[in-house]
Formats: sequence, C-alpha cells, structure tokens
Amino acid sequence: MRVCALGSGSSGNALLVEGPQGRLLVDAGLPWRELEARAARAGLGLTGLRWVVLTHEHTDHVRGLDPLLRRGIDVAASAGTLRALGIEGTALEPGLEVAGIRVFPFLVPHDARQPVGLRLEADGARIGIATDLGEITAGILSALAPCQTLVLEANHDVSLLLAGPYPWPLKARILGPEGHLANEEAGWAIRTLGNGLRCVLLAHLSAENNRPALALETVARAVDGWGGRLFLTYPERPSVVVGE
Repeated sequence: MRVCALGSGSSGNALLVEGPQGRLLVDAGLPWRELEARAARAGLGLTGLRWVVLTHEHTDHVRGLDPLLRRGIDVAASAGTLRALGIEGTALEPGLEVAGIRVFPFLVPHDARQPVGLRLEADGARIGIATDLGEITAGILSALAPCQTLVLEANHDVSLLLAGPYPWPLKARILGPEGHLANEEAGWAIRTLGNGLRCVLLAHLSAENNRPALALETVARAVDGWGGRLFLTYPERPSVVVGE
C-alpha cells in the first residue's frame, strides 16, 4: 500500500492511495483534470479508482467532489460530513473495506461537523492520515500508533502566524484546539509515536504562515535521533510516493 499527496494546502487537498485491489482517493479538493494530471505525474494514474473518502466538508477538501460523483465514484465520510454536504454516501464505520484497504476512522478536533482522521490497513501495511486538527489527543496517538507511514499536518510556524497579516480572530482560530497543528506540535507527535513510524509526509503547510524549509527543519530538530524519513507535500504538485 502506497500513498501520494496529489495536492496539499488551502488551495486543495487530495491523497491517492494505492491498495491491493485498486486506488482510493482521500479528499477531493482538486478538479478532475488536475487529479488525472498529477496522478500520472506521480506514476500512479487513476485506473481502478472507485471510492473517495472525505475527512470533512471544508471547501479545500471537497471542491472537486461533484465531478467524481458524476463519474459514479462512491463516497464515504462520517455521518456528520455527509449531512453537512447534503449528499448520500456510505457512513464511515471501522473496518470498511475499499480497494482491499480497511478504513478505520477516528475523530479529530477541528471546526467542522464531524471531522475524522484515518488509519488505512492492507496486507500488514498501515498508513495514518491526520490533517486539519487543532491538537493531538491521546485517542489520536492511540489510533496512529500502529502506523508505519503517516500523513501529518504541519500547518504553521507560530511566530510567523502571530507576526503575519491575518486578523486576530483568524489567528485565534488557527491556534485554537479546533484549528491547525503547528510545526512543533507535528514534531512532538512524531517523536511520541516513535520508531515504529518509518515515514512521514508533512501536509497542509500554510503558504502565508509557514515555509517548507522551516517546517522540515523544525520537525527534524524535534525528532532528532528518530530513524524515519520526512518528506514535504506541495500545493501545486504531487509529493513523493511512500509506503510499504
């Protein structure tokens, strides 16, 4: 099982997961043609794509959903997300099997209706997905503990955010318990999860309140001595493909 971030950030989020029996899309924040182009650039393609799993209903995660639905691609999400979007779909339950991948959702703190992170399991490989969350709870750590690969938010540098042009209410939302993870918090989570975790994609970097090199440096410093690998994701192009 392998994963690639086709796009990550406020301009649009989509992860493509290659499973034993096809492909699974996590979030649909990019137009169909962009999904096709980036999947091809990553060397994966969209052949065998039958399902999209949504983490929550915010626009940067669902902007490209309608073309997927018109193509007959099934959607799964929490009951709250389905209600927020006003669409029919499969309500996520632990162990839902898609493309030979078992999907285990877990609740995350974010200002959406019923947002979730995901643990994906197939043939002994386990991938965790935790983006758009204000803090790492004990429950989230427990859900991610078995994972070898992780897509984890590193949204902002606190100093850049505080010094930046955003109005205070927006800064407070981002910094709050239902906002977004800072670089330091991402590093703490990786260090806490430990050496069972082999590879991390740092996701949802803010273009205004973060810098790719800064995010990578801050997290690397926090996990000094950890034996895994860190990679960046990008708003305009696919990441490397990682997994077991």
